[in-house]
Amino acid sequence: MIDLIEVLFNQHRAAARLYISWDAASWHRSSGLVEWLDPFNAETRKSQIGPLIYLVPLPTSSQFLDVIEAVFSGMKRAVIHHSDYRSEEEMKAAISQHFVERNTNFMENPKRAGQKIWELDFFTDYDNLRYGDYREW
Repeated sequence: MIDLIEVLFNQHRAAARLYISWDAASWHRSSGLVEWLDPFNAETRKSQIGPLIYLVPLPTSSQFLDVIEAVFSGMKRAVIHHSDYRSEEEMKAAISQHFVERNTNFMENPKRAGQKIWELDFFTDYDNLRYGDYREW
């Protein structure tokens, strides 16, 4: 994550802020990242060069908000499930090929990510908004 944040920071130096979001899975929490980020943002404030970085974890049980979850889910169904790769390298090549083909398709046929969610008035239809323990749905 630190390497990714540094790449994004360097690519978006003209921005005032960058928001980094991910789901709230326990294995995504990193005290090392938080400890690294505070001095990084302090140096950015001091130099006034580059954006401040804000970490914004999504609420628990909100995978529907995390577009990357849908992307990885599709990749797992298309490339990994029911596969019989002879090596790790063969699987990595298949994953890379999947993303090349997927990205090419989306470049040629652009559409808004999360379209099914954003077509609905999801966040104002409180009577139908599910809440609580998702295991009980």
